[in-house]
Amino acid sequence: MLCFDKLKLITSINNIKDIDTNEFDTNSKKGIIRYDTYQQKIPSLLISAKYQHDELVIVFTSKILKDNFIHLINKNNIRECLENINQLNICTLDIDAIISNSLVVICDVAKDIYIQDMDMDMEALKNYTNFNLGNHSKWKQINHRNGFTLHNTCTTLRSKKRMIIYNKEKELEKAKNELFLNSLSDKDKCLLHFRNKIRIERNLKSAEQIRKELKIPDNQLMSVLNSDANPILAMFNEALKEIPTNIKKYHSITDYKNELVLRDCDFDVSKVEAKMRSLYSKNTQIAARMKPFRELHQRLQQNDNTPLFDIRNLVEQNDNTPLFDIRNLVVSVKE
Repeated sequence: MLCFDKLKLITSINNIKDIDTNEFDTNSKKGIIRYDTYQQKIPSLLISAKYQHDELVIVFTSKILKDNFIHLINKNNIRECLENINQLNICTLDIDAIISNSLVVICDVAKDIYIQDMDMDMEALKNYTNFNLGNHSKWKQINHRNGFTLHNTCTTLRSKKRMIIYNKEKELEKAKNELFLNSLSDKDKCLLHFRNKIRIERNLKSAEQIRKELKIPDNQLMSVLNSDANPILAMFNEALKEIPTNIKKYHSITDYKNELVLRDCDFDVSKVEAKMRSLYSKNTQIAARMKPFRELHQRLQQNDNTPLFDIRNLVEQNDNTPLFDIRNLVVSVKE
């Protein structure tokens, strides 16, 4: 099921009433009211009644769901999002009309993925995507302290593609989220839910882009929510090198860690040996410690340096499936 962290809806001006003028800012020109706007930061919400255009604009994030924000916005809780807005008592939205007839013009498709070792695996994902970009002149990766952004080099909104991957647990612990977390009925439960989870957000910034990436004929809210497309996977497929299907994939956590060491040493076995000698005591049998690195290095050369995991597999997994499942840590010996 497709989930979202943010939606911007445009619907009929008739779908709002009982506007509290003490809460909304009114903009007038020559005595004519042009629009009434309400905006709050926690949780993020914008409501703008644009009378001259006969339209109502509503922008909200998954935090409007309060404790249920852990489930993101989806087709099963869209009504709850709008009901929570009505509970603010600043206006009355016609929920049925909005659900049945409103357009999505901006949205952030989101997916949360559980990983076992946040520091190691996030660094591995950074290295993996940067190493496997299909064309460095068309795709760029910008690393951040808490994750990284992947985007194409096109500058037009029509063709701009952007995705951000970050540590959701660490992001929630920032000072800017303190007030929101303290407003929840079970703050600890929500924080526990995001323990060791990364979030991937694909930003779709135009109506045309939404239709194209979600493979839908129109921008109606329910068309968007019912889409069975996977725009996150689609962007990874476009940005990253194709993984050959005839090459053996390795799923050993030991192989994975050893490959990270090889990468850090530029796949130079002599550098790995020097590193091992600096880390182990003088009594350590270095030849034995080097054996798995040499064997892996040989296999990687035979396999054209195919990576040991593909991030595209992660975005197809269930939310609580760990990056490395013990049931998958079996390497076939028949091949």
